[in-house]
Amino acid sequence: MGKVSYMGGSGKGQFAKLGNQITIASTMVGLVEDMIYAHKAGLDVGMFVSAISTGAAGSKSLDSHGNRILQRDFEARFYVNHFAKDLGICLKECERMGLALPGLALAQQLYLSLKAHGEGNFGIQALILALERLNNVKLENTGSSNV
Repeated sequence: MGKVSYMGGSGKGQFAKLGNQITIASTMVGLVEDMIYAHKAGLDVGMFVSAISTGAAGSKSLDSHGNRILQRDFEARFYVNHFAKDLGICLKECERMGLALPGLALAQQLYLSLKAHGEGNFGIQALILALERLNNVKLENTGSSNV
């Protein structure tokens, strides 16, 4: 998750973990949408990812997953199956709290679609596959970034 931090009494660490998963989910959706957009716009996706990685769009998720997506490396560091489960727990907790987090709900649906396609044992960067299917495109010959 990052550094070890005391978040408060009983259960607060779990809330922090869920908050971390919400941020990752939203970041991953933005990353793969951006890659699909760049591809459709005719950009070299590898060069594009490299260019944005040093600006405000840069992130650990981009650094960790950008090249892996471009290289079609879907080996898991964190499984889609586990991430979808965590996002479901997040949504249940949000419901209990009376929160509406539509980005979280969208991310969970996209990850569930990966599971439905038998891709639950892939890493979370496999989210690109769901967006490729939605848009009937495939990022091929995109070059490789230096992310």
